[in-house]
Amino acid sequence: MVSKTKRALALVLTAMMAASALAGCSGGGSNGGNQNSSAGSTGGDATTSGGAASNVESVADIESSGVQETIRGLIADEAKNNGGKIELKLWCSGDDGPFEKTLVKKFEEEYSTDGVTVDVKVKTSYGEDAAGGKVLESPKEAADVFNMADDQITQLVEAGAIAEIASTFQANVVKNNSADSIDACSVNGKAYAFPKTSDNGYFMYYDKRVYKSEDEVKCLDDMIKKANEAGKSVYLNITGPWYMTGFFFTAGCEITYDPAANNGKGKQTATFNTPEGLKAAKAICHIAESKDAGFVGSPSTLTDNAYVQQGFKKGELAAAVIGTWAGPMIKEAIGEENVGAAKLPTVLMDGKQEQLHSFGGYKVIGVNSNCKYPVTAQMLAYYLTNKDSQIARYNERGLIPTNNEAVADDKVKNDPALKAINDQLDYAHPQGKSVGGDYWSVKPETIGNEALDKSGKLTDDEINGILNDIVTQLDSKQ
Repeated sequence: MVSKTKRALALVLTAMMAASALAGCSGGGSNGGNQNSSAGSTGGDATTSGGAASNVESVADIESSGVQETIRGLIADEAKNNGGKIELKLWCSGDDGPFEKTLVKKFEEEYSTDGVTVDVKVKTSYGEDAAGGKVLESPKEAADVFNMADDQITQLVEAGAIAEIASTFQANVVKNNSADSIDACSVNGKAYAFPKTSDNGYFMYYDKRVYKSEDEVKCLDDMIKKANEAGKSVYLNITGPWYMTGFFFTAGCEITYDPAANNGKGKQTATFNTPEGLKAAKAICHIAESKDAGFVGSPSTLTDNAYVQQGFKKGELAAAVIGTWAGPMIKEAIGEENVGAAKLPTVLMDGKQEQLHSFGGYKVIGVNSNCKYPVTAQMLAYYLTNKDSQIARYNERGLIPTNNEAVADDKVKNDPALKAINDQLDYAHPQGKSVGGDYWSVKPETIGNEALDKSGKLTDDEINGILNDIVTQLDSKQ
């Protein structure tokens, strides 16, 4: 006989998944304006079932046998409508593809039981930087489950293209992951994505054979001088907008994105054409003066990852500003014992040494609101981001977890990259709160390209002309 607790839990989960299914139907069949409206009403339903879920939170652990039994039953119900087979599409980056496929295979084996076949097709066509945009282009044709950077969540919610995490899953995700990662995944207090890694930011990796102590990696000018003396270079991609923007944050420029402005079309602002913007650009020019003399500011024809890997392997780099994904290849190139990590150094700005700021954020997994199999899709997203998967991803890919227990793992907590991320946190600006798609399209990195081309020899008038052009382009898109 089924216990009262299991009956209550089954009712909660069923109501929860029914709300998700309704969200998928309402979100997929209307235009942008109506989608916003339906997303709001669905949120109300989900909140109601969320309240019910909180009443059984003590027994609603997703990993428990009782909840798993209920979820398997709901998955079986979904499969009945397709001859016992569930077919899902998953998007992830090319770098992540091989590892994610190993997790997907385990998921398929675990949930293909009792006459149910789960088949997940993994596609690496769209990485975290592009997935959200591709979903927005054609939600019904997009992947059911997709990896993305957290800055894409708000636009997906506004368009009704991403499903709110169902209540019992949401309770577990909130409980198990860091508060910052949950905040990054949430809109108006409701979580719409499963946090996966805390690596969507950058800091400084360095060779401890060149820099003997942490004091030697505190000032970028000093680092460049020491690298040059050793016949090596410091790498910071000032022709990449993601990295270059940190200088403008440091100077006090405001870079914001309001998704509700312009009748829901969104509004991007960046106060670059200001005295603060000029200070930031001149600081970029200052380090560009050291081009080929201890500083490299562009990967040339290579990607960042390839350049950093090659640079350390060939002994050409002493340090590089990049993220955790580069950790394993740097360790392989120079030996784990020689790898150090620290927050970003100070930069010379308006005659003073100022702590360099950065973007900070998370890589997350979302579920398409048009998904035909919402229970299975949310279970897959949860499975790919649970504690065991996050630890396995760290061991295989070097990506820092968001799961509280995973971060407490001995190997993870002793990784210098984790300390570097935490030390940089006070100077990291949430990407999801700062930028929308228009920011990247106006090419803010133009200032970095010009600075490198002329080895930093730009006049104030030339700089102001470039900054005015960036802001004018942004204004024209509003």
